[in-house]
Amino acid sequence: MALALAGLYAALAAQTWRRWSDPVIDFGAELYLAWRLVEGDRLYADLAYRNGPLSPHLNALWFALFGTSVETLALCNLALLALLCALVYRLLAPAGGLARGLACAALLVGFGFAQFTPTANYNWALPYQHSQTHGVLLGVAMIAALGAALRTGAPVTFAAAGACLGLAFLTKSELFVPALAAAATGAGLACADPARPRPGRGVALLAAAALAPPVAALALLAARMPIAAALDGVLGNWRYLGAELLDDPFYAQGTGVDDPAQGALEAARAAAALAAALAAAVAADRLLGGARRPRARAAALALALFAALVALGPRVGWLELARGLPAVAAVAAAALAHAWRRAAGDRARRARAGALLLFSVYALGLLGKMLLHARFGHYGFALALPATLLLVAGAVEAPARLARRAGGSGVVARALGAACVAAALLAFWSHGAAYYARKTFELGPGDDAIRVEEARGRVLAATLRSLRELAAPGSTLLVLPEGASLNYWLRLPSPSRYWLFLPTEFTAVGGDGVMAADVRARPPELVALVDRSHAAWGVGPFGEDARNGRELLALVRAEYELVRVHGAEPFRGRGFGVSLWRRRGAAQRPPPAHTSP
Repeated sequence: MALALAGLYAALAAQTWRRWSDPVIDFGAELYLAWRLVEGDRLYADLAYRNGPLSPHLNALWFALFGTSVETLALCNLALLALLCALVYRLLAPAGGLARGLACAALLVGFGFAQFTPTANYNWALPYQHSQTHGVLLGVAMIAALGAALRTGAPVTFAAAGACLGLAFLTKSELFVPALAAAATGAGLACADPARPRPGRGVALLAAAALAPPVAALALLAARMPIAAALDGVLGNWRYLGAELLDDPFYAQGTGVDDPAQGALEAARAAAALAAALAAAVAADRLLGGARRPRARAAALALALFAALVALGPRVGWLELARGLPAVAAVAAAALAHAWRRAAGDRARRARAGALLLFSVYALGLLGKMLLHARFGHYGFALALPATLLLVAGAVEAPARLARRAGGSGVVARALGAACVAAALLAFWSHGAAYYARKTFELGPGDDAIRVEEARGRVLAATLRSLRELAAPGSTLLVLPEGASLNYWLRLPSPSRYWLFLPTEFTAVGGDGVMAADVRARPPELVALVDRSHAAWGVGPFGEDARNGRELLALVRAEYELVRVHGAEPFRGRGFGVSLWRRRGAAQRPPPAHTSP
């Protein structure tokens, strides 16, 4: 099974190579921040950032060790994905070989290399925010360490779990809180073990180790900036949490609170569909599992079901099943808590059930941000991952166990569950492959190249050529409202500490006037206006809506001259395009010297 998963991993990486990221949205900032940190800029003091400090500095470390390039970051991320797969494979061992094998396949196909939306970035190779992938990896590693602690009681396992928890704090709040819930559950299980002498020592060690990373991060940041700025940085996005966040249409829709009744109804429908499928598998096992050669019959039935589901295609509604993930995680947690209680006196069995219980608690906690709008794609590429793995493992093992209790063999039920999982994974991959097939244009130089759709790729390639021609030595570039990938590819820094100019960011800093003042204080020589839709925030086009960069665009029009337009004029709704502006009076690149023949 491990060799098969390694082959699947290699095949998916090869087929999707360099097609993982969007050329404008989100991911370019990850490159830009890491590059600027390598160049000596300070996170928070020189570069505005609303999350914890771990991920940008880890990415900068990769650049410092292996060279600054997209390829470096992708290869390091792929190594972390392989580590996650190994941890999951070990953690799900009690579920059986088939269940954990399919769960790891789901991890790779449905999350590691997936694309469910037109915008890429929601994968583990080149994610839109590394704090998401790093945070989930740390959470799973913490659970693996706590599982070992429940099994052996070794102090080093408690310390390792605490260190992972503390590092998760340095990512994002929505990743730390579920890990904290799982850690608290693990501490409770350790203290409830009557055979363990002085369990409080292990819990105290866990807590002390969890404090170490935030304290160390605070000290390191404070050595380079005022203590208040360092503390704000360590706190990350905790500073921005509040009821006003749900007033943002983008976040309201993403969490499902814009229409909670509809979200709850769809979640109930998905949970009912999953329960019906489970009942059908158990019933089929009772009817057909007792015949001669049950394995042959189970294989034939599974193949027939797989073929039927593939033939039905999108009518099956695989993606809608994600709405039922909160129910799956909750039921799994309850069942595993019951299994842990029943295993009293059997330490090894209790430890296995306890580790999976922690994983279920963690999975349920991660879904908190999208409880009423759970999905595999978008934020679900990280937040829905553990719950989906529980669903996959449960789809294989739960029908078999229930069928055996009902008098069946469990063979048919397990085969039918596996057939459903295989059909779903094929549908997921087909969905993403359609997006990947459109990415035929290579954008960016050498090891920084990515593959994108040709239409946008040609516009951006022309933009990069023009900016190279326009940039004089020492020039700086401001990209509005988003597109720090241009800064990165050209190695042209922005003089502003801000690099993302979206409605959420305007609200966070007190309006676009704050950002405009920063730009006026340190004006760039060049400005690129890159077309982007803002419909998800419920505002008008950039520069025309007072809530969406009006003061910034007015500044550009007043103090800069338009020099080139590639594609359509930005923000007019006529298609993708980029306009380039040069500050009036700014130094210009000298023309190339004429050489006589």
